[in-house]
Amino acid sequence: MTEIPQNLWLAEIWLEHRDRLVRLLATRMPRVMLRRLCADDVAQEAYLACGKRLDFLQNQPEVPMFVKLRKIALQTLTDLERRHLAAGKRDAMKESTWDDDADDASIDAWANFADSISSPRTHLVRLERQALARRILQELPATDREILELRHFEELSNNECAAVLEIAPKAASIRYVRALKRFQDLLKDEEF
Repeated sequence: MTEIPQNLWLAEIWLEHRDRLVRLLATRMPRVMLRRLCADDVAQEAYLACGKRLDFLQNQPEVPMFVKLRKIALQTLTDLERRHLAAGKRDAMKESTWDDDADDASIDAWANFADSISSPRTHLVRLERQALARRILQELPATDREILELRHFEELSNNECAAVLEIAPKAASIRYVRALKRFQDLLKDEEF
């Protein structure tokens, strides 16, 4: 059996996880960075960084591959933030876009479609519930917020969450169930 060349191995792994990584980057990018880069730009830089860290990717087979790619992608995002936001060049904070109110990370084609066929009242109720959910998330302790974000925003599996948090899978499950219960309790308190 012939061995797959390193660059083809990385390309296959990357293609398998690329969409999830782009979604992750889109939700984690500061709005001010969206004036200069998009999530695809950061993903491209992350892919190049992965090419330089093949040893890291191929070691520790017990750690899910997505968790390793996620780590490199978030490190790349941090490096790009430093380069673009802390640079002595044009001030990104003073740049403007055609629509400063747009949050590219949260705009979803299906949500736009649903808005176009729903009534203004339905749309308003949805916006109010989203604002309430964001406020309640901010009220939760950081550990609860983190596990909920990993599971729901980044769509990580329980094992992937455990690897990211460096805890046992059972502990990740317990943490998730408790955080979800706290979130639901706070939501019920607000609704009544």
